[in-house]
Formats: sequence, structure tokens, C-alpha cells
Amino acid sequence: MSRPRPLSPPAVAGTVLAFALLAACGGPSTPRTTTTTQPAPTQETQEATVAITQEGAPYPADMDHLDDILSIGKGHQLPDNAHVLSVDPATNYAKDMPGGWGYIIAFTATDQAIRDYVTNNTGYLGKNIEIFPQSRPDNMSLEDVDLSTIANPWNTGFDDTTLLLERPLGRGWLIIRGAPR
Repeated sequence: MSRPRPLSPPAVAGTVLAFALLAACGGPSTPRTTTTTQPAPTQETQEATVAITQEGAPYPADMDHLDDILSIGKGHQLPDNAHVLSVDPATNYAKDMPGGWGYIIAFTATDQAIRDYVTNNTGYLGKNIEIFPQSRPDNMSLEDVDLSTIANPWNTGFDDTTLLLERPLGRGWLIIRGAPR
């Protein structure tokens, strides 16, 4: 059995340097905490915020305020386990209705979740959704959505809400609108 050879001075120095660097960086087993500082708002970011905040609307049209938006009024909810893709302002509606404001919430959900939602929240049975007529491009409640990008669209309204669905099921839009009384 041979004896281990002692490390040469350059090898010892390299090993010490490697351990010193690891210690300075927090080492492999030490969790790192990163603190980020938000930049001060610039005129551009302030203008972008203004663009999604409609006059008279209770909240800005963004993902950060989704729960607040859904809590406006009654019956605003999404299908079970829906994945929200975006929240946008209903700007065309606001142009046509003085003091009007609205939100377009784009989402995806499973076929069954959408059918259950239709049955539970509208006057229709979700199991029959394929037989309903297609949405018309001149439908006034859909002025903020480009129907040309939606295959076989169907919509229905309830309270201050319009539900727009693409068939086959998977994509949907919940359109919530309001105006001063």
C-alpha cells in the first residue's frame, strides 16, 4: 500500500482559493437571498399604467387586480381551475358608453369545467354548447374582442357580464362591464 503524496504548494493555494471563493459566494449549501429594487417609475411606465386604468373603473385592468375585479358586483367567477392569460380594459365599450368601463379576462379551462360553468352560471346547459348558434360579429357586447381570431365563437350574457367561448372548448373570455348610474 502506497502512502498518499503531499499536495504541492500551487495545488494547496488553488484549493484554498476555491474554498475562499465558495465561502464568499455563500457556498453550495447556503441559500441565497436576492433582493431586487424596483426602478423609479419613468414617464413611460407611468403612461403604461394610465393606459390600463379606465376613468371610473374601480381597479386597473391587470393581473394584480384580478381578484378585486372578480369581486365587483355578483356572480363574477371563472370556470374551476381556469388559467387566466390576461386582463385587459374594455376600451371600445368605454368609448361608446360615456363613463363606461370594463374588463376582458382571457382564460383557458378544461372542456368539462367550461360546461359546468355554463350550466351553473347561465340559462343554458353546458352539455348542449355545440348546438348553440355562432356569435355574430356585430354583437355589441363583443366590441372589445376580435372574433376573427376565435374559432366558432359562442357567447351569452348574464347580469353585467358576457361569456365568450371558443368551440371546441378550451379558450374563453369573461367580459365585465360597468357604467355610472
